[in-house]
Amino acid sequence: MENCNFSFQISPYNADILLTQTSRALERRTELVSRKQYPGLWKVTDKFNAMFHMRERSRFRTKFMSIICLALGIFLFVPGIVEPKELFAPLLVGALAVGAGIGGLWRSRKHKKNPFDESAKLLLEKRGTLSTTQSIVVSFSEVEMLVSVDNKHTERVPYDSFECIIEAPDIFLLFYDTRVTALQKSDLSGAVDAFSDFICNKVPQYQTIT
Repeated sequence: MENCNFSFQISPYNADILLTQTSRALERRTELVSRKQYPGLWKVTDKFNAMFHMRERSRFRTKFMSIICLALGIFLFVPGIVEPKELFAPLLVGALAVGAGIGGLWRSRKHKKNPFDESAKLLLEKRGTLSTTQSIVVSFSEVEMLVSVDNKHTERVPYDSFECIIEAPDIFLLFYDTRVTALQKSDLSGAVDAFSDFICNKVPQYQTIT
């Protein structure tokens, strides 16, 4: 085998640490493909996203005011329950304020679940059951990526077959020939920064997510 600049001795994935990063990387790759196929649509989408970011302060204000309404509503609602006949108006206003506060907090919440979580989970589970007796090494020469299994089989992937590489804090996701390979940075026998500098000059697209 020719000289290789970098190599990864593959170990089982830690899904607890990598799930969110892998999910976001899959999402970014899908966006890259979509942007290439539908540039006009993404031009409009980016304008809407810019408007959304301008409204982040409005979301905070809505949440703050909802908390105030909830607190004032409880303040009026509780005495109204004790003396409903005498304090019917505060009871009604308090109930409305509590409802408005809860509704505002519900609308201002942020959805945390990523629709790519399930795909990321399947990808990580595939290697999470890796046999400890199986040796898989992914290495990188000047012209190609090489995948070796138990030193008996080697798959060669030239760099012009790559679509893109996405780097996350603890993992690299390599997309090529309709496939994806995930490489943990902890499996690299070398400096991560040096590998990043090396591989980003070999593939058409190289993206970093935090």
